[in-house]
Amino acid sequence: MIKKGLTLAVAVLLMVSSSFAQKGKTVTFTGTVKFPDTEKKYPIYLGKYVGEGFKRAFVAIDSTTLDAKNSFSFKVPADKPDFYQVRVYYFDRIDFWANKDNIHVNVRGIDTAKMKIKNPPYIYMENTSAENDVINDVNLVSYLNYQSMIAVGQEQYKAGLSKDTLWINHAKGGFDRINVDRDIRTKYLINKYKDQPSVLYALNGLSWKRDGELLMSTLDNLIKKYPWLTQAKAKKKEILDNMAQTAKIANGQKAPDFSFPDVNGKKWGPKDFKGKYLIIDFWASWCGPCRQEIPHLKEVYKKYKDKGLEILAVSVDAKEDAWKKAMSEERMTWPQINAKESKPVMASYLFSGIPYLVVVDKEGNIIEKNVRGESLDKALEKIFGK
Repeated sequence: MIKKGLTLAVAVLLMVSSSFAQKGKTVTFTGTVKFPDTEKKYPIYLGKYVGEGFKRAFVAIDSTTLDAKNSFSFKVPADKPDFYQVRVYYFDRIDFWANKDNIHVNVRGIDTAKMKIKNPPYIYMENTSAENDVINDVNLVSYLNYQSMIAVGQEQYKAGLSKDTLWINHAKGGFDRINVDRDIRTKYLINKYKDQPSVLYALNGLSWKRDGELLMSTLDNLIKKYPWLTQAKAKKKEILDNMAQTAKIANGQKAPDFSFPDVNGKKWGPKDFKGKYLIIDFWASWCGPCRQEIPHLKEVYKKYKDKGLEILAVSVDAKEDAWKKAMSEERMTWPQINAKESKPVMASYLFSGIPYLVVVDKEGNIIEKNVRGESLDKALEKIFGK
C-alpha cells in the first residue's frame, strides 16, 4: 500500500509542480521530527483532498526531506484559503487551514516501540489563530475519545472476566457514554467557532441525520458571511445529495444495482437473485469483524437456504490476491464477487465502514440495512419465523 501510494504521489507531484511553482501569497508550515527515518524509506508530503463524494482523494503537491536539525518546511499556497494536510512518513497526519497562520509542529516520526499498535497521537499546532485553534480543539476531542474507547474496551474485557452482572451491564454502555460526551464537546466547539470558515473541519464530526439543523444553520451562516467560501457550499450540496440518496435507499425502496465479477469473470448483482431473499454482505479480507461474522452467516445460510435465502458476498479488497486467499480460508459456499473500485457502490448504499449487510426481499426491495449478528437474526425471523 505504501509503495502504491508513493508512486501515485510522485506522479501527482510531477503533474502539479508547474502550477505550484507559481508565485502568490503563501504561509509557512514547519515541523521537527523526534525520530527521523534514517533509512529514508518514507516521504514527507504536503497535499490536500480534492474531488467530491466517493471521488474525494488525497493529492500530494509538494514533498521535502529533513535538514541537519531534523526539521522540515513547506511554503503553502494561501491565495485562496483552504484545508491542507502534511503527512510525515505516513504515520503522522496534520490537517490545517492555510490563510494567515505560520504553523509549527513537533511530531514523533518513526515508531520506535517494540510492540506497535494503532493509536494515533495528538499533534498540537503552534502559532495558531482561531482559524486553526478550532482544528487543534477538534483533534483533541477526537484523541481523547479514542483513548476512552481503548479504556472502555479494557473495562468490558475485565468486567466479563469478573462475571459481575452489574459491572458487565454498566460496562456495556461505555461506548454510548463516551460518544455522547464527544458529541457535546463537538457541538460546543462548533458554536464557539461558528464564524470561522475553518469550523467546516468540526462539522465532519456531526451526522446530518441526527444534527441536520445545526449543520445547516452553521453552513448557511458561513455562506452568508463568506460568499467566496466554496467549501461551505460544497458541504451543503453534499448533505443535500446524501439526504436525497438516503430517501432512495430507505427500507422498501429498490436496492441499488451493481455488477462485479467472481473468480471466473462472471458478473453478479442484486438483480440476479430476483425471487429469492438476499443478504448482500460487503466485506474485505483485512476486516476482522467481517471475517468474524462469516461463521454466523454460514449458520444463517444453512438455516434458511431451503426457505429461499441467498447471500451475495461483495469484497471491497483492492488486491485480488488477498481476496482469493481469504475466500480459500473461509470456504463460503455462496457467490463471491470483488469490487476493486468500491467507492461508487459504497456511495450508492451510503456506508463507509464494513462489515455492512443489507437484507433484500424477493422483488429486490430493501428490508433492512447495516445488520449483523443478533440484528440480522431478528430481521430474518421477521421473514421466515423462528
